[in-house]
Amino acid sequence: MSAEVERPARMEDRRVRRTRAQLRTAFTSLMAEKPINQITVRELADRADVNRGTFYTHYRDIYDMLEQVEQELLDELTAVLDRYSAQELRRGIRPVLEEVFCFVRENAALCTALLESRSEQPFFQRVSDLLWERCMGEWRGIYPRLGEGAQGSYAMQFLVAGTVGLVRSWTARGFAEDPGTMAALAERLILSGIR
Repeated sequence: MSAEVERPARMEDRRVRRTRAQLRTAFTSLMAEKPINQITVRELADRADVNRGTFYTHYRDIYDMLEQVEQELLDELTAVLDRYSAQELRRGIRPVLEEVFCFVRENAALCTALLESRSEQPFFQRVSDLLWERCMGEWRGIYPRLGEGAQGSYAMQFLVAGTVGLVRSWTARGFAEDPGTMAALAERLILSGIR
């Protein structure tokens, strides 16, 4: 009997995941075409091949979907960053940078749409904030040459903005270079900024 109960739950979970993936894909393609404030629930539901009620089962409105999609992507990026300890980063930052560039390329359509979004709270700023937290916390002790106080904060802000800007530029150019090349460039720029 318990197997019967588990099976529908698993099927439902699979259907929910598939529906959310359809909505996310449709949302990504619409964001590539137009600003967020011009996307309607009706056109999103039509593009995803679901009814509007299904959309509202998962999201309150388009902006709620934007926030949830951004948060899911940030959670995935955080998981990538969490795989690297301060000790590993002391040995070199290229592996984490390469993994970040791979992550962005694997999520190319969504990252491009979000990084180019003109929403009120752009994804660009949320990614910058995530990296800022890391840099000011765990990573700051790795590079003591950055200094303390305002000078250290300015240097760290420069490095964060430059790194996110590099990712944004790479997406805008259609991922022309491979992640390893971009990681090597980012590492060189970061380390020259620290010295």
